[in-house]
Amino acid sequence: MADIGARDRAPRVLVHAGFYKTGTTSLQTFLERHRYALKPYADVHMKADLGRARYLGRWYGQRPSRLTLWLFEHGLAAALRRIPDAPVIILSRESWSGMMPGFRRRSAVMTDGSHDAITLARAILRCLRRRFGPDVRVEFLYSLREAEAWQRSLYGHVLRSSRLIDDWQTFRKRFADTPDPAAQAARVAAALTPIPVHISTLEDAALHRLGHGATVLRLLGVPQDEWRTFTAAPPNNPGPTTAQRDRMLALNRAGGPRPRLRAAKEAVMQQGKGAG
Repeated sequence: MADIGARDRAPRVLVHAGFYKTGTTSLQTFLERHRYALKPYADVHMKADLGRARYLGRWYGQRPSRLTLWLFEHGLAAALRRIPDAPVIILSRESWSGMMPGFRRRSAVMTDGSHDAITLARAILRCLRRRFGPDVRVEFLYSLREAEAWQRSLYGHVLRSSRLIDDWQTFRKRFADTPDPAAQAARVAAALTPIPVHISTLEDAALHRLGHGATVLRLLGVPQDEWRTFTAAPPNNPGPTTAQRDRMLALNRAGGPRPRLRAAKEAVMQQGKGAG
């Protein structure tokens, strides 16, 4: 493995660019919680540091075009100008893989985000090379999740965030011919060759007390005897339970004004806090 903490060469940038619903919030909480402890190894920049670039990748995924890709690059370039030089930098934003699968794009539900992830990763590379020079050493990190668990998490999020009226079985059938997340990540890695692409699965992360944070510490070359000073991030963004999903599906099917529907679904989520 390359020494990502090397200080005597060109700047190194580790980009965590997705995917959605794979433990990204927990990883970002870990990074935020330990910004100071990580300072000897890397400068961390996430949502609050990224300006308009924090959402423009998702916008490209919703409306892919030359214009929205240009807007993403323009926004990211502006954000990078505000980021100080450092030997090692971590950037983390799940929307840099595009739009969350499960939502409609034009007339169809988007299920495979690998093409958008590749396009955005190449745009990120261009921006980083303009900002830090052609010798900048860029690596990508993608977090993944087992296919059915990932689809269930997507289903809960889409139910909560839209007027989806599909039951679970109908929703999952839309993914029947879609490569699983590991295959999608492999496509991204192949397209970015020779740029290193690292993978951290949620299932493997669950075996370590630091979750995805352990992957980051390994990539940064943090000595093992320092790992004990790091604490795990608590679970973040827990998905709705089966009962909550059923209730939100019924609300979506009943319809009604958008603000009232949104409030009703948030009430369902609040009532279920503490449920398994």
